[in-house]
Amino acid sequence: MRFRAGGIRFRVEPDASLFPAEREAIGRLDPDAGGDTQPVVRIALTEHPPWTSDDPALFPDREPAVLRWTGERLLGSHRSFVAAIDPFGGRARLHRREQRAFPLEAVIRACMMARLPLLGGLPFHAAGVVMKGKGVVFFGPSGAGKTTVAAASPFPVLSDELVAAAPGRPFELVRSGFWGERADGERVGSAPLALLVDLARGPRLSLTKLSPSRALGRLLASVPVPLAPSLWSRVLAVGAELVDRVAVCRMEWNPAERPWDALGLLLEDLSPRT
Repeated sequence: MRFRAGGIRFRVEPDASLFPAEREAIGRLDPDAGGDTQPVVRIALTEHPPWTSDDPALFPDREPAVLRWTGERLLGSHRSFVAAIDPFGGRARLHRREQRAFPLEAVIRACMMARLPLLGGLPFHAAGVVMKGKGVVFFGPSGAGKTTVAAASPFPVLSDELVAAAPGRPFELVRSGFWGERADGERVGSAPLALLVDLARGPRLSLTKLSPSRALGRLLASVPVPLAPSLWSRVLAVGAELVDRVAVCRMEWNPAERPWDALGLLLEDLSPRT
């Protein structure tokens, strides 16, 4: 089956090996109609594990799965699956031990996070909203209010947990296909990424523009790419380009206040950077 996640093209094969729960999970992602030159990430479903270990700590009973960078591969494991991901080659092998969607979803998500910076995009542990045709990302530490701002949004919400700047220029904000506390994200198309918002709780609403140098450090804390030097060299390059082209502001807010009018005025003042 072909689909997209985070703006990346995927294919899982063989199609006949997919479980019903996996087909349902793929159906929640964006379809891939083809028609462009972007390479496809291929996930092969295998009968045998791509690697083995006797260490029980690598196979937890509870989520999340364990992800380890070794050599130039990302190894994923859980009681329910074993996977090996090559983000540079755009390939992954997955051996499932249970007939549920979690193993495949975990591998799709890991592939997306590791592959995006290599193609010129970035994933964000953040909420994403499309305000009047413009993409806005709300990032920040736990408790800053990402889920709260998404739940209060009068505009389409792409996710309250994971969104992405897709490969390609100018930067576009797209769905990842994965959500946090919301039941589902809204199937709206991609939108030009116009604003990155660093969330913080405060006594009253205030918006302060950040310089690119200050914005980069704050934004990188919300980029969930595996900790590997060969990946993070690309994260730093893409992140620096992103904060140079897209406005970043710090928003201190009280959830009792509605920030949308102030954000709308800020968006009207912004023009795309080239």
